[in-house]
Amino acid sequence: MAHQTKHRAALYQWHQLIQEACQYAKVELDPEIQGYLLMTLVRYIEDDELAKDAIQIDLFNETLDADSNHHQALKSRADHSLMLAGLFPAHIDRQFLRISQYIQLGQVSYQQLSRLLYDNDKLIYQKLADHFVMLVDVLHTIRAFNGSPTIPLIQAMELWSDTGSKTAYQTLTLNRQSIPLNETLAEQAYKH
Repeated sequence: MAHQTKHRAALYQWHQLIQEACQYAKVELDPEIQGYLLMTLVRYIEDDELAKDAIQIDLFNETLDADSNHHQALKSRADHSLMLAGLFPAHIDRQFLRISQYIQLGQVSYQQLSRLLYDNDKLIYQKLADHFVMLVDVLHTIRAFNGSPTIPLIQAMELWSDTGSKTAYQTLTLNRQSIPLNETLAEQAYKH
């Protein structure tokens, strides 16, 4: 009973943190997407092996079998991409890849999953694909709340240029030494 109470308290705290990060990042996510992000975060926090897998697996060269585990493999690839892009951007940089490559991989994986499923499951995975950049923005904001360094300016410029990320744009504009040049993306950042 005490364990369940602690677990519920932790869920509530993470839920509050996600909502605060959404507000700070000026990102609107519907409750279903926030709930998915919450449960994914909790899974990665509670399972050390899962977090290690996210960092160690080469998602770009991993093959997906067409057997019964195909759905789970797509979900795992997309979730790993989300966690890496949002929480472990330094790992991506060490691989000489761009965060946007992981964003695209995650989006495509969620989209493929949505095409294979029906009803509500189909809809949630399509929403996750559509809101992937916003989810990464929320995770970057959570990192900043925790005192972790935000992404370096070069990664912020790439991420903003490739995806229109709001937090990447904020990182660039808060640093007086850099000014984003793409006016179309700058206008989009202010609209959303």
